[in-house]
Amino acid sequence: MEIKKYQIKVIEKLRRFLELLSREETVSEAYKKLWEEQGVELGPAGMPAYQNIIHRTPHVCFKVPTGGGKTYLACNSLKPVFDALNPERIKVAVWLVPTDTILEQTVEYLKDTNHPYRQKIDGDFGGRVEVYTKEELLGGKNFNYGTVIEQLSILVLSYDSFRSNRKEGRKAYQENSSLLSFQRALGEPEHVVEGADKTSLIQVISQLSPFVIVDESHHARSSLSLEMLENFNPCFVLDLTATPRPESNIIAYVDAAQLKGEHMVKLPVVVYNRDSQTEVIADAIDLRNNLEKLAEEEEKRSGRYIRPIVLFQAQPRGREDSATFQRLKEKLIASGVPAGEIAIKTAEVNELRDKELTGKDCSIRYIITVNALKEGWDCPFAYVLATLANKTSRVDVEQVIGRILRQPYTKQCEVPALNMSYVLTSSNDFRNTVDEIVKGLNSSGFSSRDCRVSGADEEAEGGETYAGGTDIGRGSISVQGTETEEFLDFDDRKLEKELEKRREQYEHQTEQLPLFGAESMLQAAAEQLKAYEKEINDTKGESFDWPEAPPQEVRDRMKIFHMKPEFKKEAMALQIPVFYRETPYNIITGASCVPLRQEHLTEGFTLKGKPYDIRLDHISQELYRVDVEGSEDAVPKAFKMNEKERAYFREILSRLPEERRIQNHKEIICKHLSSLNQVDSLELAEYVDLIVDNMDRDQLAELEKMVFGYAEAVKKKVLRLLKEHQLKQFQLWLEQGKITCRPHYRLPETISPIHAVTSIGMSLYTGEERMNSLEHKMVMALTGLENVVWWHRNISKRGLNISGFENHFPDLLVFTDKGNLIVIETKGEYLENWDSKDKLMLGRAWEKAAGSRFRYYMVFEEKHNDWDGAVTFEEFFKIIEEL
Repeated sequence: MEIKKYQIKVIEKLRRFLELLSREETVSEAYKKLWEEQGVELGPAGMPAYQNIIHRTPHVCFKVPTGGGKTYLACNSLKPVFDALNPERIKVAVWLVPTDTILEQTVEYLKDTNHPYRQKIDGDFGGRVEVYTKEELLGGKNFNYGTVIEQLSILVLSYDSFRSNRKEGRKAYQENSSLLSFQRALGEPEHVVEGADKTSLIQVISQLSPFVIVDESHHARSSLSLEMLENFNPCFVLDLTATPRPESNIIAYVDAAQLKGEHMVKLPVVVYNRDSQTEVIADAIDLRNNLEKLAEEEEKRSGRYIRPIVLFQAQPRGREDSATFQRLKEKLIASGVPAGEIAIKTAEVNELRDKELTGKDCSIRYIITVNALKEGWDCPFAYVLATLANKTSRVDVEQVIGRILRQPYTKQCEVPALNMSYVLTSSNDFRNTVDEIVKGLNSSGFSSRDCRVSGADEEAEGGETYAGGTDIGRGSISVQGTETEEFLDFDDRKLEKELEKRREQYEHQTEQLPLFGAESMLQAAAEQLKAYEKEINDTKGESFDWPEAPPQEVRDRMKIFHMKPEFKKEAMALQIPVFYRETPYNIITGASCVPLRQEHLTEGFTLKGKPYDIRLDHISQELYRVDVEGSEDAVPKAFKMNEKERAYFREILSRLPEERRIQNHKEIICKHLSSLNQVDSLELAEYVDLIVDNMDRDQLAELEKMVFGYAEAVKKKVLRLLKEHQLKQFQLWLEQGKITCRPHYRLPETISPIHAVTSIGMSLYTGEERMNSLEHKMVMALTGLENVVWWHRNISKRGLNISGFENHFPDLLVFTDKGNLIVIETKGEYLENWDSKDKLMLGRAWEKAAGSRFRYYMVFEEKHNDWDGAVTFEEFFKIIEEL
């Protein structure tokens, strides 16, 4: 299974949050920094501040609509989280789900080594993965201390299994001799679960302090659910939901436009209103038949098999009665629908059991249900939802609407009609019906703009003339002496004749005759699709100060500032060169060139022959800070060891033979380096061997005291060596012509600075990013020059990036009346360091390659070392006056 672009971005957000978490003092600071980097401030107009749901435990959320691949995102989140945690931590993940249906489905997928979900996890953890159910955990089936320390253990559990006052959860709190190995190894619990035995499953999980994934997390916000999470004593909690609760700490949003762009969903949902349930049934059958003809044509072109399915949502007045639905099925059969094409799925009857709905040998084309098709039922062939509520009843589609949204094969069909979903309804209050459909879309993570009302229906609030123009007839019937449900009150013989009449009319349809029936509906849907796609494209067209427009919910929380009209035409036409990586022509791949990224320059890097000396005496205090937390409210408990954990760890190590202790230290360091994907893992292991094997006894003793801090020091050493290689590679490729400069970066139409300044003249935008005192001094001086047209404060992480052996976001861009673009990096004297020198070297290389219209200057306030290209304020303004 190929990960989608938006899913990659979601995981990147998680990785960045984890990175910030290891650097910032608190979880809330890391959360604040994450959003500020994206141009969103925390506060009433921006994102809500971080809410500490579980003490000193990072608890964040992905907001992903139905059909967005939440389960696959969860699979992709496991490695980043465990990579960020202490490398010696036992890898246990609790995967919580709300219902038995989702539980069975998740267990099936994760246990199947041929399923893409499991294959992703196996690939990330070297195949050392075990998936457990609650029953297997209680029985101690291959679940003991010896096994969990060697693998990733995924415990798939339902909410109800561990809510302490639920009958289903009691066994998890009781004494369990099958789990004695954990008590012997882990000792007395520091976090005691109230009412639980020391050997109980819940207490064992609590001592393992798992990474907790909460699927459909909006169902887990009661006091009992929060108590359950506290009892698990999690090291990290990740919520997955389409509808986050207000207290959710959302770090990544996915919207409908992203899903539509990756062909994950059939949008928009087009809604048609009819005068009666009879007409709803006739149009549903007619529409489905026409969609199947289009699907057959699609299969001839693409080879992809699609069999459109209608969901008949019948809503009886009283309790669900299987006899009622059976009578509806019989009447559909009498109308000419083959019996083998109809299945009932209700709370009492499940004719879909053991049916593979997407298989070619399956004949199901109609499913009769109420609300039984909820979470966990996903069939991409479901295209039409025909709700058969009585005309005076409220239409309840909230739980079912999401079931028709998935796109078959996540591929765009050539026929537009196969890229949309359809809802047919009959209601005296159509506006309310549409509101209910939108409510259903909202509960699936979508918005009102993803729902489109067919033009004629929008005008006729109470319904419209029947599309076929024929009175099918509605004879009143009774069943067992009582008035039948309205959705059963139709003449099946007349319905059969009407459908046959339509088939004949389609065969003789000419261009001169007006469209009718399903053809008219499909034409209206096509118009709605065009309008929908135009609206999405118009939104995307509004340029932002990052590569792609963020989801709408994020944009709504941003301060947006537009480019000033007087500068817009010339500024929007400006294409700023960036470094490109050139590769020679290849018969197979052809010639290629892509914007240069730092990771490209790792090519050819090796640790063989590199220096491996690391002096502990110079860094012991720094290492100690890495190993031990600063205070109770500082870094989250999972990210650094406290004194008790360190003492326990030392005690365990002391029992091992010296040779095994040394090997254990090596493994810890290697685990800590595993996130360095640019470096070969075997070379890393050999490098660590060299370092440790060449230590004397005093150094080994120091290593035992602070092994985790030393692992961080080795990581920094490797990163320094990697940076040196990237610099040399950059210089070599530049000389060889493998790196060139090409026009690429365009200034965005809008920007979204966190702290905006609007009071300084000649700015390119109506608001600019706030500046420090040195930058402000520079800008004020620039506004006094006659040859300066405009200036812009480049936003770090989101603006112009001179990417080479490092990512360099210069401070200011200045445009002159001669058409020159001046790129400026300002430096106070205290910032005169090797990092500054690297940026200057990169900037000067860019200037040389970019062409005569582009200049780069590093400007120091008063003095500087004699670095090539560095100037003082006074020197700079003598130069720029002539540019």
